Amino acid sequence: MTEPADQTPLVLLHGLGQAPMAWEDVVVPLYPTRRLLTPWVPGLKPTEKRAVPVADAAAALDSALMLEGLEQVDLCGVSYGAVVATRLAADFPQRVRRLVLIGGQVKPPRGLMKLQSGMLRLMPASRLADSSVSKERLLQTLEVVRQIDLTDALPRITAPTLVLVGAKDRPNHPAARALAEGIADAELREVPGAGHQVNTDQPKVLVEILCGFLDGSDRADSGQIETQDEAGE
Repeated sequence: MTEPADQTPLVLLHGLGQAPMAWEDVVVPLYPTRRLLTPWVPGLKPTEKRAVPVADAAAALDSALMLEGLEQVDLCGVSYGAVVATRLAADFPQRVRRLVLIGGQVKPPRGLMKLQSGMLRLMPASRLADSSVSKERLLQTLEVVRQIDLTDALPRITAPTLVLVGAKDRPNHPAARALAEGIADAELREVPGAGHQVNTDQPKVLVEILCGFLDGSDRADSGQIETQDEAGE
């Protein structure tokens, strides 16, 4: 793994139902340019006994980065990884130079969480094999997510922030807009052709976006995202 002196290390946090390997198609093209870390999100590692509150997950990750000697990192998270990244950037602002949030949440709608929980309960265990995480653990984590409210955390984020959401991930468009509105000077971009898991749906596009934003060479135009209600008016 290369680590150019002028590049800040990039930490990539996977989503619920994913494992660190979900970043493979993003890591490979970025490998020559900077140090990359793809840790297990605290509370989702198969050897851990239970899910943990988001604040505890963020604190554990910050401690791990400190032990690695990383005073400052660029941080990118997808789905639940974006939730943990949001909390880390708010609670430990000195640790994060630039922040990318993909398919994140502020205060998840009850209807959406009920739908996700129901779908997960019906999902065959074989569909979860790639994540190495049990269905029980994922359901526990969904319960953690159901209870979060990051509204008061957003104003504490000081890192330049890019909020991404897949064009096909319409249930999460309102949350993307709430993140962009709640974080000072955050940029909002919709990723064409992508669903909720942008890192696996459109990895090449994501790499281009990350390189431009993290290097400071590309200021994304804010995407105009309609909510489902607005789209139906």
